[in-house]
Amino acid sequence: MQMLRMGLVFLLALLCTTVAGRAPFTKAEDDFQLVQVADGVFAAIAKPGGLASGNGGFIIGDGGVLVVDTFATPVAAEELIKEIQARTTQPVLYAVNSHYHLDHSGGNQVFAERHIPIIAQENTRDWVATKNTRFLPGHDDLVKRRDDLIKKLSSLPDDKKDQRAPLERQISQAEVMLTINLTRPTLTYTGGTLRLFLGHREVQLLTLPGHTGGDTIVYVPDANVVFTGDLGWSKTLPNLVDATVNEWIPTLDKLVADYKTAKFVPGHGQVAGPADIQTFRIYLSERRTTIRQAIDRGLTLDQAKEQLKLPDPYKDFAFQGFAKPNIDDMYKELNGTKK
Repeated sequence: MQMLRMGLVFLLALLCTTVAGRAPFTKAEDDFQLVQVADGVFAAIAKPGGLASGNGGFIIGDGGVLVVDTFATPVAAEELIKEIQARTTQPVLYAVNSHYHLDHSGGNQVFAERHIPIIAQENTRDWVATKNTRFLPGHDDLVKRRDDLIKKLSSLPDDKKDQRAPLERQISQAEVMLTINLTRPTLTYTGGTLRLFLGHREVQLLTLPGHTGGDTIVYVPDANVVFTGDLGWSKTLPNLVDATVNEWIPTLDKLVADYKTAKFVPGHGQVAGPADIQTFRIYLSERRTTIRQAIDRGLTLDQAKEQLKLPDPYKDFAFQGFAKPNIDDMYKELNGTKK
């Protein structure tokens, strides 16, 4: 059930173009918004209904470029490379996967085909190609889905535009997913700080626990910018399927303490400040406390999901569909049954 739930969430994030009312294979501006965070440092903020799905970005130095996360699809990754090329003649030297989840690694093949090293914490290397199969239907399943949709479309009269348009979008969506080839990172590190240089500009990679067990943050010291991957969420309810909240909260404390004045590029949501990261930390802490109290009172998981309501400060956060799954995942972590 957990696998099906998370697979559905990622597919909805990728395929909600049906709701947005447009077909895929569109321009970069339909899939992500570029935000210049500092000189030569750009966040790529995923747009709802777009083919990026998770945030990414890039860092330009005087001797090369580093890309942070490769989005959910090769289509969006190619768009990002074009945006880089429009801003610099420096070559892309590295791509980084902040963690394995499909919405941050689905475009890896675009960089591998260009022989650009893809860097990640060592656990992420295998998980990209193994655990991501939970979120991406198999090739044969996608082909069947597409062919069934084509058959259904062919049976509709041309004047049934209101019925044809959604089918046409779903066919295009299946075609997009068929282009994804789960591609492992090519360079890994275990822990500590990995220092890279884009000419004179230093970029630091370090791993911290909490979200997946293979998370990397990317820090640009001279710009004071931190790309958190999904260790940081801005005004967005998080995905906790792989999370260890008891480790994640201290990680957030460390981020706020170590980068007191930094700008943060989260895995989801808009560019943030330390206060936004602290708000996210408070969300996790409050939910953990409430769920622990529910367990102590003897509530079953189903009772907890029914009785524990989302507190008012978080009701305007994005990804409201994660509210009950967050209870599910935290409850199982706290009572020792989470796999």
